[in-house]
Amino acid sequence: MAYSKIVVAVDINDVLHARAAIDAAAAVCGLETTVHMLYVRYHMPTRYSDLLGRDLDIKEEAEALALMRQWASEGGLPEGHVHFDTRRGRVRDEVISAAERTGATLIVIGSHEPSFSSKLLGSNASAIVHQSPVSVLVVRATRE
Repeated sequence: MAYSKIVVAVDINDVLHARAAIDAAAAVCGLETTVHMLYVRYHMPTRYSDLLGRDLDIKEEAEALALMRQWASEGGLPEGHVHFDTRRGRVRDEVISAAERTGATLIVIGSHEPSFSSKLLGSNASAIVHQSPVSVLVVRATRE
């Protein structure tokens, strides 16, 4: 089954699971599928962002976009049909917002084996699955 619009949420600091999510999205893409790749950056309180300056924010975003473009190309996502975005905020909120904003029919996320604390407190993947208005494909990756 090919989906028309897919949001692929990646964490550039977790290459293994980001690439697993991209590979899974590529496997369910059709020729006309539009992919929206999203990296949610850590929310930075205003008092800190003022101290660090705008240059840091611009550099961080540029590095994230470059990595996502590279991974999309290497992962076989449909060239010309991939859009890239970074946001600041809570992962769950930003991923669900992206799905609603883009009219996505599927969200793809990578997820690590849950730890004891994430079983008690919940994880981003769990929160997205429970609150998503569309289907969610959760991809696990194993270290080789």
